[in-house]
Amino acid sequence: MLIDAKTTISQDLQERLRTPYMRIDEIREDMVIASASSHDLVSAVRFIHDMLGGRFITSAGSDTRSLTGMYQVTQLFALDTDKAFLVLNVEIDPAQASIPSVTDIIPGAGWAEREVYDMIGVEPIGHPDSRRLVLPDDWPDNVHPLRKDFKFDERPPAAPENKVRIKIPPKDSSVLPIGPFFPTLEEPVFINLFVHGEEIVGMDYRGFYGHRGVEKLADAELTYQQVPYIAERICGI
Repeated sequence: MLIDAKTTISQDLQERLRTPYMRIDEIREDMVIASASSHDLVSAVRFIHDMLGGRFITSAGSDTRSLTGMYQVTQLFALDTDKAFLVLNVEIDPAQASIPSVTDIIPGAGWAEREVYDMIGVEPIGHPDSRRLVLPDDWPDNVHPLRKDFKFDERPPAAPENKVRIKIPPKDSSVLPIGPFFPTLEEPVFINLFVHGEEIVGMDYRGFYGHRGVEKLADAELTYQQVPYIAERICGI
């Protein structure tokens, strides 16, 4: 374990982090970097959420096969009481590209897990909604654009057989569609509101209509100096 000389993480927090579910890899001034096996992920996240009071921020996938031979999924938490961040990394075997979903513990992780599956191809087992989030509905199956072997200018053929799947509305409710283009929307999104009279009883959301693969372009072709130049010229919305 690497400990920075400027470490301000409290000794109390370091003691509370001792758990069989994860390994502490590095402690920085305001951040703890840890790792867990895929098998222990749910237990580790439950420990972070329930025992440490960790607030889930996001998760992201990376294709690190050229470095480790594995994919990596990173979960980021804020430990607000301790004024620190906790980064939890899980390595995924490409031969079995799946990871347990943590949506039973943190429902808000659902979109992030779907995005990781779309872009990297690591499937969240047990996720309550397996539909695509980022990629178009006619994108071909088993093609994941943030894998390193996908070329930034590659144009895979459309798969029109992949139909749009709409969430089933609650019984006795009506569907009120809004978007993807609507005067009050700041960007194109599609929302199905499920209404019972004037009461909204549920909804179904689909965004990313403005997704243009800039992240892939930045990862594959642009230099560090060019990435901010492009990013500053994209609409902030």
